[in-house]
Amino acid sequence: MNRLQHLPEASGSNDAHKDERRIIYPVRPRDAWPRTAPDGEIVRRVCVLDCETTGLNAAKHQIIELCTAIVLVNKEGRIVGIETVMTGMVDPGHPLSSEIIELTGLTDSDLSGHSISSKQLIALLEYCDGVVAFNAQFDRVFVEKLIGSHVPVPWGCAMTDVRWRQLGFEPGQQGYLLAQAGYYMPCAHRAKDDVLALIELLDHVCNDGKSVMAKVLSALEAPAWRFEACGAPYPFKDELKERRYRWAPERAHKLWHKHVRPADFRSEYRWYRQTIGKRPVVVPLPAGERYRASGTWVPTVPKVTVPDFLR
Repeated sequence: MNRLQHLPEASGSNDAHKDERRIIYPVRPRDAWPRTAPDGEIVRRVCVLDCETTGLNAAKHQIIELCTAIVLVNKEGRIVGIETVMTGMVDPGHPLSSEIIELTGLTDSDLSGHSISSKQLIALLEYCDGVVAFNAQFDRVFVEKLIGSHVPVPWGCAMTDVRWRQLGFEPGQQGYLLAQAGYYMPCAHRAKDDVLALIELLDHVCNDGKSVMAKVLSALEAPAWRFEACGAPYPFKDELKERRYRWAPERAHKLWHKHVRPADFRSEYRWYRQTIGKRPVVVPLPAGERYRASGTWVPTVPKVTVPDFLR
């Protein structure tokens, strides 16, 4: 719930318009969190992850800093401890751009000679029950490029798996959502600072009494599908783009696709049939396959039979 404080009324003010001001607090540092769960508490381990990169295009850019925190989450979805926080840097092998230096504060000398062990990172991911990033579509692609393989651990996305507007938030970037939850980031655009800020946001309890983490994990456990616009005529590309379908340019695919969740399935299926004039190819999308780079999909995925109640 947002942190509000009622202040004394100014002289002569109208009773119907009390002065309300929102107080925001700094994100808790790592030492403010327990390292273990309370005795007897049943928890799951979730890796909260963030990476800094040399740019936005995973095909030509790469990770330069990565932070992973293993958080302990109880059955109510509250974070009861942070088991460990680990940060590593990677030398990209070329000078950083001035924009990245300004954004992150990292320099070429900071990164010189550094690397991250793919074997250790894979072991960490496999140790956890799931991974959560703010923008999983971005982070998973870069992480799997770094380790050179696909780790089929479930991934959740705090940005897109949470129906923020229904919870009284104005959707936006992590810092904007965090401010609406009553916190601010003393530092930003370093991986550890962003991870601690994301942990704070995930532990926020919304107006319905459930934490953001509980909502991400609920979405992670729920079914999802990839709608593939196979054979959609070229003139429909603008309609698909406006509907937030993404283009997969790889030779094995070359199609528009969209990640669809249960609450949106019926309306999306109806829109596709009415607009495109045919049924989409609907592919089941388990949590371990979500947010991957389109070039890593298995190209021979069977078409799923759509249940009648979802049509």
